[in-house]
Amino acid sequence: MAERHDVVTHPFTVTLIRIKAKQLCRRTDMSRSDLDDLQQEMRLYLLQKLHLFDPERGNLEAFVTNVINTCVAMLLRHRERDKRRESYNAISLERTRVECDGDLTTLGAVLLEEDGRRLTQTAPISPSEQFELREALQHVVDSLSAEDRALLMQVAEHGITHTAKVLGVSWRQVNNAMARIRDLCKKAGLDPN
Repeated sequence: MAERHDVVTHPFTVTLIRIKAKQLCRRTDMSRSDLDDLQQEMRLYLLQKLHLFDPERGNLEAFVTNVINTCVAMLLRHRERDKRRESYNAISLERTRVECDGDLTTLGAVLLEEDGRRLTQTAPISPSEQFELREALQHVVDSLSAEDRALLMQVAEHGITHTAKVLGVSWRQVNNAMARIRDLCKKAGLDPN
């Protein structure tokens, strides 16, 4: 049982599930409030399929990636199937007529930008918040060594795997360096979560 827990709490698994769940939450038919449910569903699916893992046939990271990608595909198929059901009622913003100030108009004409931000749970950043964000980011970048700055740029442009190949190191080493940089960002108040 401890092995199953180790797989689900492994840093690679936690990161992959978080990334996939955030990607799904960016879809228009999902919201940020679905994040925890999606992560839980992916963990559960991984636990259900863990008995299929054979270390002689491949490594754990490849297995986890495969299982999580399958889970994401199933979640999307299920979501699409729900949309095709007769009980699914989509509302057209252009065809739905509503009364506003005594006039009849389309729903799309009366919805405001704030309504969209409320639905997607996003908020605009004020100029002062933008300034603070830039200052914090500059502080983190200035505190990095030249080597870490180059690594960060390489990962941002090409990803962890490609960076590891270029530098001739393992992806774990690059991942560990990125974890160090993320910790600096969190300490500077740049935690995206």
